[in-house]
This record gives sequence, structure tokens and C-alpha cells, in this order.
Amino acid sequence: MKVDVVIIGGSLAGASCARELARLGVPAVAFEREVFPRPKVCGGFVSPNAVECLDRLDLLDLVRAAGAVEVDRARIHAGGTEREVPLRRKGLGISRGTLDEIVARGAPVHQGINVRTVVRRGNGFVIETDEGEVQTAILIDAAGKLSRFTRRSTVEEFGIQFFQPNNCGSVLDFWFFEDGYGGGVGVENGRSNFCFLIKKNVLGRYLSKVDCLFTGPLAYDRDTNPGNVIAIGDAAGMIDPFCGEGIHHALDSAITAVRVVVQGLRHKRTYAEIRQAYEVEWSRRWSAKRLIAGLLRRAVQRPGLVGRGIVWNPHWFLDRLWDRIPT
Repeated sequence: MKVDVVIIGGSLAGASCARELARLGVPAVAFEREVFPRPKVCGGFVSPNAVECLDRLDLLDLVRAAGAVEVDRARIHAGGTEREVPLRRKGLGISRGTLDEIVARGAPVHQGINVRTVVRRGNGFVIETDEGEVQTAILIDAAGKLSRFTRRSTVEEFGIQFFQPNNCGSVLDFWFFEDGYGGGVGVENGRSNFCFLIKKNVLGRYLSKVDCLFTGPLAYDRDTNPGNVIAIGDAAGMIDPFCGEGIHHALDSAITAVRVVVQGLRHKRTYAEIRQAYEVEWSRRWSAKRLIAGLLRRAVQRPGLVGRGIVWNPHWFLDRLWDRIPT
């Protein structure tokens, strides 16, 4: 098989990329080793920025129809202080199992297929999969934080996630405490999705919940040499879970990659030129967001400081999390 674009990974970023390329008439295929729906450790919060991306992808109505819960308030708990704040732009709550299945539905995503080898050959790539050999001019890495193409420096933190049968309603809860931070949000089927980032040395205290999932250790940044492929979603470096922008990052990086790839193909640019153009655009859009998230994350490791901050100006705190990035 020969296609213009091959995407390794068909989760949120990969499926969004494949869907958009197909809509624009570009022959593309994504290979995903899992089969949807499947559980995934995630906060389940679709930030206001991510809601806008779903709308651009013509998926917002499908997500709402699947039972996504509208979120119009945030409740912040830190240092013995609690503050409830109305959101200036609304978000949504939905489990990643449901969201990933919706995005992949109808897209050229081959599920349950492993990518065995990737070889650079001439001006393109030869990919060996469970379905056979595929040749492509453009390779996009959407394989997540465990991508084969980049190295990561891990941190001693793990993500844990579980559901509870009671629904949080229209409020997003944030908790900041000595062992970590996290939140809870109402999702489809009358449930609530809880997800926390916990320090490794105390992880055992938090794994007693029924059907608790965990992942880690986490790794945020790519190596200083990010490799020679276009990377989207977590493969491009995780956006800090603290800011609740992981879903936005996945969707936006996919949309950005599609725009750059389509322009490159139209102007007959080389893969190296297209990859470089994407890296420049990705850095322009996300460098400031990642820096702010990192600074805020270090601050929230002191719950008392956060408690004083949310009393002083809770809107400033939330606006820093969900600032619109440059367009």
C-alpha cells in the first residue's frame, strides 16, 4: 500500500490528524495498536480551548450527543481554602474512552494494528505493520509519550484515574495537597472522572479505588534532539497535566500538522522542510503555554500559597491555565 501520509498512533491526536487529512482529500492512514473504546488515564476535562478545536473538527455535536457534561464553574481546594468560580468560557466533561472512539469513528484509523519497523528509504519511509508494508512520503508520530522516536527524562510522578457513580454536575473540582494535585469532573452515563498526579513515594496510598488505573513515571519534555519526524500530541512532549490542556494540545497539534503538511505537499516541499516548518509553528503556539504551566505547577506544590492566591484572584489563576494560544 502507498499513501501520502502515515500516522503512527490513532488516539486523540492521531485520529484527529487522519480525519482532517481525509476531509481535505489527502490519502492518509493511522495505525493504532489498541481497539476503541478502551480506558485511558486522563482527567476527562475538555478545556474551553479544546471545545473550540472539537468545533473546528465538526465533532462537537457528536461529543455532546454522547453525553458530555457542560462545565461552567470551577471549585478550587488548596491549603484549607475552597473557592468556587464561574468560568468565562465553558468546558466539557467526557471520558477518554468515549472521546477517542468518537474521534476515530469514520476516520482512516486501522485499529488493533502494530507498527513493527520504520525505515527511511529515499525521499520517504517504508513501514512494516501487521497488515503488511506501507510506503509514504510523510510520517507523523502520534504514538504518545512512549514514542520510539524520541527520548524522555522522566519525573517521579504517576497519574492515577478512577470513576465514581455520582456525577459532579457542572462543576470542575481542583484539589492541591502535599502528595500531588488533581481534579474531578462529571462525564457521560451519570459518572464522575477523577484523575490525580501523585508522587511516587506515596503512590501506594491511592491505588485502593475500584478499577483504579495508573500510568507513569511521567515524562514531559522531549530530548534536546527531538528526532527527525513530525510529532503531535504527547509524542511532541507532554503539556503539563496541571493545566488541564492535554486534550487541547492533542487536537491543536493535529490541526497544526495537517495545515503544515497540506501546504508542504501543495508546494512540493521535502519532508525535512515540512518537518522544520511544523517545529517552528508548534514552538510558536505552545512554548509560552508550556512555560507558564511549568511555573504554575511549581507554585502549586505549596498548597498554602495556592490557597492564598485563589482568595486573592481566582480568575487570574484559571485564565493562565486556559489562555488562548496564538492563531
